Amino acid sequence: MKGNNIKEEGFLLKKNSQRFEKEKRKEEKIVQLIVFNLGDEEFGANIDQVREIIRTRVITPIPNSPDFIDGLTNVRGEIAVVIDLKRRFFLPTKKEIKEKHIIMTEQDNNLFGLKVDEVTEVLRILETEIKATPDLVLKVDIDYVLGVLMLKDRLIVMLNLQKVLSEEELVKLSENRINYREAIEKAREKAEAEEKEEEGKAKNVKVKEEKIETPAQPVTAKAEKKRQKS
Repeated sequence: MKGNNIKEEGFLLKKNSQRFEKEKRKEEKIVQLIVFNLGDEEFGANIDQVREIIRTRVITPIPNSPDFIDGLTNVRGEIAVVIDLKRRFFLPTKKEIKEKHIIMTEQDNNLFGLKVDEVTEVLRILETEIKATPDLVLKVDIDYVLGVLMLKDRLIVMLNLQKVLSEEELVKLSENRINYREAIEKAREKAEAEEKEEEGKAKNVKVKEEKIETPAQPVTAKAEKKRQKS
């Protein structure tokens, strides 16, 4: 009987321990991360710092800007400064890789686009899984890093986008974005006009191809007599 009590007590202790762990995990904060590639490296950013993800598009260069500033782009009427993150962090660029995505983020009421190779996934993890930056050589300045996430053989470097975009020169560029609105609009209108012109040419060619000239009918003796009588 005593042995049964010990077993029952052990079972209850185990059950209570499992319940405690479940309640503890509920209390831990869940974080959603946008994971993206820059060359051979994987990076992540808190989804709370990301407004949206768009495909790469036409970018208007800004004269005399730093080399990591690609230029300006129009996103549904809003002008955003586009930054090439690989150049920003001095990461090697492979020519065969073509950037696919731009991560849109709003910092201090300014809109920025971060050009990356590709956004690969959205991860849901516990906040406690993000570890302090280890004593190893990172290819990114540690001032921009919140921590690292280790998943099996993957190392994802967590970026603080607010830090990445906090420098005075970036803010000044974003403040001047209105000055380039007219240039962007003109470029967009020109592109639309050229597109319409090309569509018009294509339609004319199609009409000419569809128009078939009717060959002249041979004049017979009967037809000639009928014509003379009339």
